[in-house]
Amino acid sequence: MGDEFEADQHGYGEPSTTGEVEAAPGSVLESIRARRDRAKSVLFIDIKVPRYDPPVWVRFKPTEQKRIDGAGERARKSKDDDRTVIANAAILAEACIGVFEVVDDDKVSIDPTDRSTDPADWPKFDKRLARLLEIPAGKATDVVRGLYLTDGDIISTAADLGEWSGYARDMLEQDTEGN
Repeated sequence: MGDEFEADQHGYGEPSTTGEVEAAPGSVLESIRARRDRAKSVLFIDIKVPRYDPPVWVRFKPTEQKRIDGAGERARKSKDDDRTVIANAAILAEACIGVFEVVDDDKVSIDPTDRSTDPADWPKFDKRLARLLEIPAGKATDVVRGLYLTDGDIISTAADLGEWSGYARDMLEQDTEGN
């Protein structure tokens, strides 16, 4: 049967088949799928990076609970004094769609050699952004720390992203604290 589920490690399941149900033109199913696709296409938030004038922005997708849990677990195991900041920077790096600025009401890449308005072309927390910021291209978390001027800005932005993503600020802060 096409509706069978295979249980994952938590007992929840994923459909064993996908794409088998065709939606008739004009049907409720076709409408649901179209509305879902539209909703997903605008499921992002633009958060201003503090302390920059003119402003620099980062577009984020929602962060997933497993990413928050993973960052929190790594922070708990770490002996690094900066473990909380690193965990929050990891969340920001994972959720980043791109870094941009606003020029003449257009959102454009901060890369002076590629002023694209397409978020797919914007720098992320990667080697390209490290090169633009003239910082060492180590880990993505290092690039996050290179763009944000204070550790508090990173923690605050990660909390805002977590809250927007549908998680309580308290849960986000608890999950990224180390022992």
